[in-house]
Amino acid sequence: MQIWLTHCNAWAPGYSDVEQWREFTVQSLPAGDEKPAASGVPAILRRRLTRWGRQAFEVAEQFGTDWPDSAPVIFSSRHGDTGRTFKLLQSLANNEPLSPNGFSLSVHNSALGLFSIIKKLQAPTVAMAGGRDTLACAWQEAVSWLRDGAEKVLLIHSEEPLASLYQGYADEREMPAALAVVLATKPLTGSCPVELVCHPGPSSMPDSASQMVGFLDWWFGDAPQWQSHTSRHVWEWRRGSACV
Repeated sequence: MQIWLTHCNAWAPGYSDVEQWREFTVQSLPAGDEKPAASGVPAILRRRLTRWGRQAFEVAEQFGTDWPDSAPVIFSSRHGDTGRTFKLLQSLANNEPLSPNGFSLSVHNSALGLFSIIKKLQAPTVAMAGGRDTLACAWQEAVSWLRDGAEKVLLIHSEEPLASLYQGYADEREMPAALAVVLATKPLTGSCPVELVCHPGPSSMPDSASQMVGFLDWWFGDAPQWQSHTSRHVWEWRRGSACV
């Protein structure tokens, strides 16, 4: 089955449009406290969101209107909102009451749940994590829905670096960023054919940067393929030359 990538939105501090992303390199990752506008979120809810949630809304906003009920929405994140979870653990350690708002928004599918509520989605939704392979696993999940009859799938991936307490356990270079892609079985203007292949066996030298960092560097570049090396697999993304 031919899979087409019909739309791709990404956001990171200092990067929001295609021309900016074309200048992106894995050697210099953005940082800082900048947050996206997430203007499609009602203000009363936007104030409750951390950057992790806001950037997911920022990249997915344009797809929320009139999204068909038959088209699944997949949300993925390796760590989730560890900054919010860390604050909850601090409260527990200090014998303080937990914030109901903080607790309700700390779960892994919180951003996806709010997105589906605000946009009144009736489509199937899935939230997932898979270690360093998270983006590839979510991509494979999307492809499985397409092979099962869905005409298109929205994939949203949001990452925030680990909270300060956990930084000593980080095993890859990360950055605050979010990505939204639409994968489909039929091309639209501007679409490119894409393929993801999983090669058996772990890589002896996992990539130093996260899978999303490598994907963004590849997708907004010109290379026809890119390999992602993790401790579990070697993933290879390929794009065809027959873009519409």
